[in-house]
Amino acid sequence: MLKIYLGDLVYDTVSTNYVVPLNVAYIAAYVKQKYPNEVDITIFKYPKDMEDALCNNPPDVLGLSHYSWNAMLDVLFIKMAKRLNPNVITVMGGPNIRTDLRGIQTYLSTHAELDYYILHEGEEPFANLVGEIISGNSRASVPGCASIQANQLVFTPIPASGKSKEIDLPSPYLSGWLDRFLADANMMPLLETNRGCPFGCVYCAWGISALSKVRQRSIEVVLKEIEYVAEKCVGQVAWTFCDANFGILPRDIDIAKKVREITDTYGYPIDVTLWHSKNASARTLEIAEILDNKRGYIAIQSADPVVLRNSGRGQCNFSQYTEQINFYKNKNLNVITDILIGLPGEGPQSHLNTLMSAFDMGFDLIYPYNIRMLPGTKYETDEYRKEYGVTTKYRPILGAYGIFDEQIVFEIEESVRATKDMTEEQLDEFKVFHWLIYFIWNMGYFKPVLKLGQRCGVNPGRVLLAITQSKNLILKKFFDRMKAESMDEWFDTPQEMVRFYKVRANFDSMVRNFRKLNFLYLALAYQDTRIIEALREEILEILRTELEDEAKKNLDKLADLSDKIICKELLDGEFITHASYPSGIISTVIGNLSLENEGNIELEISRPKKHVDFSRYHLIRNGKEDLSLSNIALFFENGGMDTLKNKLRIIKKCSTEYINPVK
Repeated sequence: MLKIYLGDLVYDTVSTNYVVPLNVAYIAAYVKQKYPNEVDITIFKYPKDMEDALCNNPPDVLGLSHYSWNAMLDVLFIKMAKRLNPNVITVMGGPNIRTDLRGIQTYLSTHAELDYYILHEGEEPFANLVGEIISGNSRASVPGCASIQANQLVFTPIPASGKSKEIDLPSPYLSGWLDRFLADANMMPLLETNRGCPFGCVYCAWGISALSKVRQRSIEVVLKEIEYVAEKCVGQVAWTFCDANFGILPRDIDIAKKVREITDTYGYPIDVTLWHSKNASARTLEIAEILDNKRGYIAIQSADPVVLRNSGRGQCNFSQYTEQINFYKNKNLNVITDILIGLPGEGPQSHLNTLMSAFDMGFDLIYPYNIRMLPGTKYETDEYRKEYGVTTKYRPILGAYGIFDEQIVFEIEESVRATKDMTEEQLDEFKVFHWLIYFIWNMGYFKPVLKLGQRCGVNPGRVLLAITQSKNLILKKFFDRMKAESMDEWFDTPQEMVRFYKVRANFDSMVRNFRKLNFLYLALAYQDTRIIEALREEILEILRTELEDEAKKNLDKLADLSDKIICKELLDGEFITHASYPSGIISTVIGNLSLENEGNIELEISRPKKHVDFSRYHLIRNGKEDLSLSNIALFFENGGMDTLKNKLRIIKKCSTEYINPVK
């Protein structure tokens, strides 16, 4: 019997949640269906488990999913497998490879221990390869499987046009392949209802032409899978749909209804992550209402029409975005957007305009990101790099490092650091502005004060931009340190980075101390009352020069309430306190203008049990408090920012509704 190991490996160096290995489970289910008596398949997620299995019982075939977050880990295990069993057939599949013939050949030639690479959908090519191996042909030429033979690339691609609209594959859930992963509380259920994306975003692997055709899985099977996951999981509150555009198909309404039925029956999932169709529609809004999403998500990336066309997002409709934002706000939901810096054709002014537009459009949470260069995307190709003058640099990926097979291994992020339209210095000038958006707007420090300014015509982005030029010595020193570190964390070449972190002392320092700078500086500022006070004074001073006298009267009281909204001690227990404020203050905080002329309103301010439990889970390790800077930064990244916001309840007759104070 042919022994096959399949891995969707993820580093477990940093404690977090992982998704079940749905990708390789699809392959396992299909291969086992096709060769029920000829194969013995084991699926792996954690690298230590695979390391032990390779040492104790090497397989005949090793297949690994290949992404930017496990690329070097895959290479280590491919080499290890070949050392322990020189006859093992090694296979990779996944998006982390250039898909042109030269790129495929280069990758295979560079990694001599890798026998085959499968591009795009892997079930049929892998199963056909297994069939050839079973028949004794271990160096077969199989469509969809690329290999180097006699120093030449052998690869026959499978045309996407020839694939059926319907995906007829056995369900990895219903056939039991994922049961043991659903029983792991750290594993989030991952569901797929369709494949493909008609949008051509140049920085996204979903956007390549080979995956542009939307193909559907049976709706009956999808609904059964949702029921199965609910019965077999251990109450994971977070589920994820990995469709590129959930809501693009009319039937997605029925899928959302099934998920809501499960939530009403079992109490979970509470948090359903999905990527809505790039163009908002009435269907998208209906799905949001059915699922009762706690947040609305609309990734605009840029507000510049030229940049959007260059990025493959020219089809996006901003008027529909406005409709969707208003829908979420009417449901009292926070609305989130992502914004990328370094897009093709974007200069400093267009990026600044996008940030300002995000505030004007009413987004409650704005997340600016660097662009990670992903092999297989258009933006990563030599042609796009040359056309847009792209310069990149390299840094570690948070949590993607470990020691396996007695070797140091870590992953490398390549990100855009400059283009012909934006120098690295100009790009890095946005670092402090981006961080202020995270801290003051997203985390909520003094956000109500900025909301008052916004109601009076002052864009919050203007205030935050002015703070970046502060002459306050405390802030200036803090910002200068942030900018210096944001430049120092990058390496010019991957080779330089490898040489540095292969030194054990440097590697150990990375494991202990490397954190994403935004979250590290959130932790630094949160712990330093001098920075908080300096930011408060800067914001108030700027708004005093911008607002009319009547509006200025509320500034200090709003700042006082802002201060009460944020939890100051992360390990505080539950509490309830009361305070009285003018209704104009309250209406600004909660965004309810109908309260404008109600006189004084008494508030109940409380810290709920779920915030206490979440904080203690992440900040108390083995019975000991861990309030180190590094752990607080990790806590914020893992969702701790949301637990900083105390809850408000208006003390009024017939009102018991809790309101998120920093929409």
